[in-house]
Amino acid sequence: MKNEAVIVVDYQNDFANPETGSLYVKWWEKIAPAINEVVRWVKNKWWVVVASRELHPMGHISFASSFWWKESIIEAFKRNESPSEKNFITKKEISTWNEKVNWLSKSASFTVWQLKAYLESNWDQALWPEHCVDWSFWSKFAKWFDPKVIDIEIKKWFKSDSHPYSAFWWKTLDWLKSTFEVLKDLWVKVVKVVWLATDYCDLATVLDARKYGIETEFVLSASAWVDPTWTIEALKQMREAWAKIIEFK
Repeated sequence: MKNEAVIVVDYQNDFANPETGSLYVKWWEKIAPAINEVVRWVKNKWWVVVASRELHPMGHISFASSFWWKESIIEAFKRNESPSEKNFITKKEISTWNEKVNWLSKSASFTVWQLKAYLESNWDQALWPEHCVDWSFWSKFAKWFDPKVIDIEIKKWFKSDSHPYSAFWWKTLDWLKSTFEVLKDLWVKVVKVVWLATDYCDLATVLDARKYGIETEFVLSASAWVDPTWTIEALKQMREAWAKIIEFK
């Protein structure tokens, strides 16, 4: 039998609190039992529970509030529109800044040149409401999730000038190794990915797991998404990477 792990992606208050979570997922309550069931199943087999958290500093590169002339991607969804250039910082915009450059250099916790280098090496940056600010209540794990079950915790996005989505990014908190290195040390051969969001962090995590040669199962029944159209494309990319899409029973 192959050792398995479940990767719980960003099970945090800002995504799960129905009252004031800045990126609350409306159907969260229906998904929570499925997530906890996957975690219990893995834990009962003495396998590995991995959990990631976003821990952003204020002025983060992904916050629309860091760019006063832009709006968050969520505003477009509220109007039932597809996100446009208003919801992204683009390479083109970086190259044509003038007075905006001076404003951003003085106000944000990253420099314009850091942002330019990031965009040129990655992709246009989607902008979001302020969320999961480090040391805040909203960055903590949601009350439905018991942190005591976690074997490996991953701290994501704590650098103000970087914004990777994958749970394989950076180092684990207590092992001081990459996620892949720790899983390899524990002889994990199969990972199950759950929670948020299918078309962003889940997709990036699944693709990275496959890149490292790990058998990967994306648990659709224990996950949520931002945009249905993008989710269809995300599932297609997962299948093309030879990840399995499963319903947990």
